[in-house]
Amino acid sequence: MIKEIKITVTTTEDLPGILGIKKKVHENFVKQRPDIYKESDILYTNDFIESFFADASKRILVAKNHGHIIGYAFIQFVDIQLPMMTERTYIYINDLAVSEKYRNNGVASLLLKHIEVMAREMGAAKIELAVHVFSSNAIQLYRKNGYSPRAIRMEKEL
Repeated sequence: MIKEIKITVTTTEDLPGILGIKKKVHENFVKQRPDIYKESDILYTNDFIESFFADASKRILVAKNHGHIIGYAFIQFVDIQLPMMTERTYIYINDLAVSEKYRNNGVASLLLKHIEVMAREMGAAKIELAVHVFSSNAIQLYRKNGYSPRAIRMEKEL
């Protein structure tokens, strides 16, 4: 476990560090699912990124070790009020990643715990996310932190 980890809400100055981690994660996605993902220098649209700085219901958290970004999480507060669904509020984790060098050191678990505290403070009843079935390490991490499957997304090649 790394001792000097600080979790903060990001600023635009942190984007290069976030994108560096995202690029490595995306390379793995391309290897695992080339039918869905392809190599690209654009990993997020500008609109997507800007929405996390403009919308009060969204945040980007970063984990830093001695000032260096070693992980991040894009989160969004969601308030469901639809006639066909039970009203509920939750935090959705759009994206969470840790630099390869710092994996298996508790960084992701620390980010998840920080998100949990924020979720409670914001009045959310749960935290939701999606994870690829090929990401066995991520699935193991989420299970270890109390997450359980809710739905399975299916596909069929034609």
